[in-house]
Amino acid sequence: MKASQQLRLMALCSLLTIVLLTACAVAPSNTSTATPAGMPANVPPSPAAPATLVLAGTEWIAFAIDGKSEVLNPKPKLRWLSADKVAGTGGCNGFSGPSSVAGPGSLLLGPLASTGRACLSMPGSQEDMFFKALESTRKAKIERDQLVLMDESGKQLARLLKTN
Repeated sequence: MKASQQLRLMALCSLLTIVLLTACAVAPSNTSTATPAGMPANVPPSPAAPATLVLAGTEWIAFAIDGKSEVLNPKPKLRWLSADKVAGTGGCNGFSGPSSVAGPGSLLLGPLASTGRACLSMPGSQEDMFFKALESTRKAKIERDQLVLMDESGKQLARLLKTN
């Protein structure tokens, strides 16, 4: 190998070594609290948009329905079998049906199909109110370990506690 080729090879290796070492360098963290140019320092950052609900595989038990915080046993249950299918019990009758999340904070349940067991429940009973709350749901949010179901206007229909 000629001397000029060896010199080129050494230069290329040196350059390659510098590139690799530079690529592995960690950028310094920016701990500055400066605000972006043109933005007043006393303006708080805008709140994050509501996250899209991820409910597949979760199970919930009702503890408040239609503003009533006393839910009797057997308590209604709701579980997501998959991202687009729910099932559960109103306390006596079981139910299942589709669910859909159209965007952040939105939730649609139903139409729900329920079993026709001969339960001692009347119109307006806890089970009836729970089924109505599910089918009226248009919005939802998770607050800690609670699922809050709401209608289109944001009125709370039911609160459920996560069990898994």
